[in-house]
Amino acid sequence: MAPTPGRLGEAIAGGSEALARAGIASPVREARRLLALATGSSEAALGPEVSPTVTGRYRRLVEARARRVPVALLEGETGFLDFDVAVRPGVFVPRPETEELAERALVELRLLPFPPWALDLGTGTGVLAVALARARSDATVVAVDVSPRAVACARWNVRAHGLNGRVEVRRSDWFSHVPERFHLIVANPPYVARPDLPALEPEVRRYEPRRALDGGDDGLASLRTILAAAPRHLYPGGTAFVEIGHDQGPAVLRLAQGFPGWVEARVERDLAGKERFFIGRCG
Repeated sequence: MAPTPGRLGEAIAGGSEALARAGIASPVREARRLLALATGSSEAALGPEVSPTVTGRYRRLVEARARRVPVALLEGETGFLDFDVAVRPGVFVPRPETEELAERALVELRLLPFPPWALDLGTGTGVLAVALARARSDATVVAVDVSPRAVACARWNVRAHGLNGRVEVRRSDWFSHVPERFHLIVANPPYVARPDLPALEPEVRRYEPRRALDGGDDGLASLRTILAAAPRHLYPGGTAFVEIGHDQGPAVLRLAQGFPGWVEARVERDLAGKERFFIGRCG
């Protein structure tokens, strides 16, 4: 049942029915969210009737969501920690696990007794770089990504948060255009094994950039590159925080042991109890 002009409850019912048929897990909640987006206000601010103009916008949003377009892309932004960032097609939408990565890195950043230099590898929307720069006014952050779309999106978000003077966004294939050394490195690289890509949920498989997902045959290709090179770009005592796949902890620790420069390496679990974060300190 498609949304039709009429009463508010009927519009929500029609939208939720269409979303349920498409396999959306919380169709009523998402229908309400899409209706608020269509009107530009909260549901509480709506009257009992829905105008034809709003209904048209709402119908298009419901149809897009039924195709499994992520809500963040429909809204054009997403929340991260205590701030919002713009999201764009072709740029990876940050996930809650990356917020946990940021929280760990921010603890380390705030403890440094000097103005810190930080590097965000594969910055995407720039959320990690923005989070680091917002945490300390004396922090200098370099954010890199190989994707021109990601670089443009990250630069937009850096400007939006008034951080142009302290966050530099540049195009780089990992460390290829990064000659500097840093006190802190953060990264959320692609870590899905290529054979597992077809099993990802439609929102990810269809609409996220493959380059941001594909970790090679074993999921470790980008992690190898980062763990091999990061010690050369960290000051002694510097730390890297890297998001990894939930079953990659032992393999990542073996990789770190095989590359010179790491004097400490561990894997920590996320809030769901899954091994999710590599944390390594450089000698």
